[in-house]
Amino acid sequence: MALFPRLRVSAYVICVDDERVLLSRWIGYDGPQWSLAGGGLDPGENPQQGALRELFEETGYVGELDALLGIDVQHFESDRHVPEGYDGVDVHAVRIVYRGHVTGGELTHEVGGTSDLAEWVPLDKLSSLDAVPLVAIGMAMNDGDGVPVARVGPNPPIADGVRVELRVAAFGHRADGATAGGLLAHGDDPVEVVRAAFLEQRGEEVTVGPPRDASGTVEPREDGGDDGGSVRWVVRLDYDVIGAG
Repeated sequence: MALFPRLRVSAYVICVDDERVLLSRWIGYDGPQWSLAGGGLDPGENPQQGALRELFEETGYVGELDALLGIDVQHFESDRHVPEGYDGVDVHAVRIVYRGHVTGGELTHEVGGTSDLAEWVPLDKLSSLDAVPLVAIGMAMNDGDGVPVARVGPNPPIADGVRVELRVAAFGHRADGATAGGLLAHGDDPVEVVRAAFLEQRGEEVTVGPPRDASGTVEPREDGGDDGGSVRWVVRLDYDVIGAG
């Protein structure tokens, strides 16, 4: 069975105000379901930039990010959007979740996108809501403090015609400054990659803690050629680790 490997990195924002959370209603494949405001990153975006863009597109609100809450990783097979010549899609989904707040704009439903409604939903109504699993996952993350977000500017746009290779990297950082990590293979769990990297690169067993940062960089590839070139877009996930040292 031939599966097409598809890596999807997305970013979401949880905005809670007056015991209500801001959600958008995903159109869905089998009917609409409520979801966190957010979605897939555009080529070359850093996660912060993508989260705020998606917040505006799906809800009409301008916002600021307050904290990185967590990173959820899913690996599964899908029969959606299967390229010709394949039997299915091998999906590696990396979902970055932030806490944020609204600074401007007004509630506006998306038109022509992947959602059709936006709404402030009372927290005590969430358990009875027809929602995707990410809502419960994100709200559980929101029970923690998260890591304050240092505001970063957007990455420069990628020119038309440039080929983009998306990769995800994960690195762990110990309090004494020791670090280890590397690029993920398709389907890898970033936490396991960090744990294995400390063992292989430093001979140390560590416990991987919560994420401390998520960033994105774009660099030219050496094999870009003369036809517009190609770039490698790396979304980097950084974690705190504790252990030997």
